[in-house]
Amino acid sequence: MFGYDKVTTEYIVDKDKRTVVCILTTVDDIPSRLEKYGLADEDYDDIVDTRIYKGIAKCAPEDTWDEEYGRRLAEYRASRMRQVDVNNELRKFIRGISRCIDNLYDYGLMKDPHYPKME
Repeated sequence: MFGYDKVTTEYIVDKDKRTVVCILTTVDDIPSRLEKYGLADEDYDDIVDTRIYKGIAKCAPEDTWDEEYGRRLAEYRASRMRQVDVNNELRKFIRGISRCIDNLYDYGLMKDPHYPKME
């Protein structure tokens, strides 16, 4: 989920219904990122995360049909959903790191620099 994903964008335009659907497909290739930094080898080839986000733009009856505007609006809505998903993943990641740090303090393996040293 982090870093640069491979993103493909597809639009489905229905002029009769006056709607535009944008489908964002993201592929997060975790193994190649881990290998890049020497953190994994070929054994992790099956960890590829694909996610699909869909944004819909509907033209109101009283508005003028503008396909380009509909495409931009639908893509914005799909991108917004993706951004919320990325933010949630980052929050989970940060909470995990925070728990690890708390455990290090609890077991005395790390000293908190904000508290005075006890001697």
